[in-house]
Amino acid sequence: MDLHHTPAHGRHRRRRTRRLRIAIGLAVVLVAGAVVSGLLLLGGPASSDGRADAAAASTGSGGAAHGEADPSTSAPAPSSGPPAPAASGATPGLGAAVPVGSAPHHVAIAPDGRSAYVADSALGALLRLDTASGAVTATIPIPEAPPQMVTLAPDGQRAYVSAYDEEFTTNYVVVVDTAIDRPISAVPVGRGPYAMATGPDGRLLYVPYYDEDHLDVLDTSSWALVHRIDVAPSPHWIAFTADRRFAHVTNHFSDVVTVLELAEHRVVTTIPVGDGPHSIETSPDGTRVAVVNYIGDDVTLIDPVTNTVVGTVPDVGAGPQDVTWAPDGRHLYTANVDDGTVGVVDVQSGTVTARIATGDSPTSVSISPDGSRLLVTNVGDGTVRLLDAVGG
Repeated sequence: MDLHHTPAHGRHRRRRTRRLRIAIGLAVVLVAGAVVSGLLLLGGPASSDGRADAAAASTGSGGAAHGEADPSTSAPAPSSGPPAPAASGATPGLGAAVPVGSAPHHVAIAPDGRSAYVADSALGALLRLDTASGAVTATIPIPEAPPQMVTLAPDGQRAYVSAYDEEFTTNYVVVVDTAIDRPISAVPVGRGPYAMATGPDGRLLYVPYYDEDHLDVLDTSSWALVHRIDVAPSPHWIAFTADRRFAHVTNHFSDVVTVLELAEHRVVTTIPVGDGPHSIETSPDGTRVAVVNYIGDDVTLIDPVTNTVVGTVPDVGAGPQDVTWAPDGRHLYTANVDDGTVGVVDVQSGTVTARIATGDSPTSVSISPDGSRLLVTNVGDGTVRLLDAVGG
């Protein structure tokens, strides 16, 4: 058995039996994702998430008819949505590598796109960054346990930090008020809280566990346990469908994705995927779910309507741990911890268009809501790499 485990964050052991409990050191981070081979993977228009609506007032040629307003003097129709995101390029432009903390290994960009939060377990802190420059603008100590991952509430007013030690003896969800950049509560939870996710209205927090065979659903007001859902071992990551009726959960040591129906919080089915599924994300238009397989070095693409695998993109990079969709839906990005690259996948062709060296052991990649900027955590050299997502 190749455990493929080193003290560095993000280096995961390869297998375990269902009940075996092994400490993983400070290692724990993300997987990367890409998309389908040889298929037209996105069959519909990009979603309204971060896109402008297509409605516009029509104008005819020539002057206005008697009694009608002259189109040339009419007020323009008001915008019915946010501006369209930047068009993603096949080869993002390489920007600065900014020193950040000691071992930055998971980044989440705030909904307004101006700030990002980075969990650094070696430093024992959550860092707030300016997304334009990558500069650290606040350091927020997390004293309960080493911070591992971070997710933000839909309104950006709270950051939820997964914190645990290498032996899984101390495990918390730490709640940070982003208005004051200070922890306001710490909730004891199960062994190894991993990549958490909030429900659509922010009332519920879904907590998968590295070293458990279930995930918990917590009320974010009272922190009461609402549901406990038994799943395959080591649930890692959660992605919601566009209609928020279902969720897909990666089970890292079982090579499956579990599908949950959210109204009753019940398991609907499991989907066999690649070797070591880690990170997962739904496409902007909701038609595909991308899964990065850490051991298989590939990306599995799922149709969330039929819950079937519709394609695989091989060789996205070595040890992909995290996957992120461009807001325009044209490309996927994977953080490849074992070869120091970010992989770029053209969604329509299902091909890898670039592998960009970003630093030592990139473990997460996140993109700004407008699609212009990528942030990559390099846990091995203590930097965050900035990339221009428009690129070439």
